[in-house]
Amino acid sequence: MTIWKRPPRLYVRLAFLAAAILLLWSSPKLLVQSSMFVAICSPIASRSISAGIGIGLAFAGIALLRSRWFCRYACPMGLLLEGVSRIGLKRAAWWSRLPQLGRYAALATITGALVGYPVLLWMDPLSIFSGIFAIRIAADLISGILAGALILLSLASGTVWCSHLCPLGGTQELISSVRLHFQIRDKTSPGLQGIAGRRAFIALATGAGLGYWAQRARAMQSKSEFLRPPGAVAERDFAGICVRCGNCVRACPSKIIHPDIGSVGLTGLLAPVVRYEKKYCREDCIACTRACPTGALQPLSMDQKRAYVIGEALLDASLCLLALEEKDCDACKRACPYEAVQIHWDEAQYVAYPIIDSHKCNGCGACEVACPADPIKAIRVWRITNDELRITNYKNRRD
Repeated sequence: MTIWKRPPRLYVRLAFLAAAILLLWSSPKLLVQSSMFVAICSPIASRSISAGIGIGLAFAGIALLRSRWFCRYACPMGLLLEGVSRIGLKRAAWWSRLPQLGRYAALATITGALVGYPVLLWMDPLSIFSGIFAIRIAADLISGILAGALILLSLASGTVWCSHLCPLGGTQELISSVRLHFQIRDKTSPGLQGIAGRRAFIALATGAGLGYWAQRARAMQSKSEFLRPPGAVAERDFAGICVRCGNCVRACPSKIIHPDIGSVGLTGLLAPVVRYEKKYCREDCIACTRACPTGALQPLSMDQKRAYVIGEALLDASLCLLALEEKDCDACKRACPYEAVQIHWDEAQYVAYPIIDSHKCNGCGACEVACPADPIKAIRVWRITNDELRITNYKNRRD
């Protein structure tokens, strides 16, 4: 019997939907951490535990007693997709004979997390639901591409996502199978044997293999054009742990964080990047580091944030209006909140130009935003591609 013929369950689901929307405005981090899929995989991948995942683990405890209860009563994305499927096109349930791919997606992600890169963590439905609300401007519409794809899938094929593909639903089945395995009275239950076999082995091997490959690909990423938000873990880990929930995008008061649309490569698609266009990373703000639910952005104190090295500001003297003697300009010096920029007079060349103290600069972008050179800024912040060097700089500045 469907939810539309059972009003009491519908009311429960609507209540959970209202709670989810409320959390998006008050504590979006907790919404994503409520997913047992995220609560299990992200601590394994990040090698760290936060208090918020206790909610997801508590929900996992309920799933141990009642399989897929979260799907039936609590998932806001599931309610949205089920409603969309009601107005869908005439279709055949071609997917009814498919295996439960969600559980294998969950297995692959867990083994990927063990090697440091949970390959399908971004498929978490609560993260996708959260990503819908990260859309601010037309350029950010791609942040809702995952939700849009699921809506189109539901229109064309009904509840295939929820019943066969969702890794959160698959995680609940895996958890429930543990109980069934030890349930003595139920002799007919497949228990853990139900997830064993060739498909499970392929999922485990695929997750480990893709996780290792993706981590290596990220570690070899040599592009210096993109920047990650403050608190970002090493690049080889970041894109795997990040679930593309959009929390950091919404939290940033300067609106400098955007979902990447492919400039970082396929493995970094939709993960947050920093762009200094009209504003910079404020020295008095740690909002994004507190909004991340998975540890891709580590929580920083104000002092830690000021010491964290986002990137390296570099000057191109061939574009600098002061060095070219086209304008008496010290905009970058005046804008720097860390006093990392000074105007240097070179007696030998009889010219003045800015110099940047790398021990003080954390790559906040204030100088880049202030630079009047057009169309290309004379001073720009570039990513330090060597993560070990970046972390060393952070420790030196903090100490």
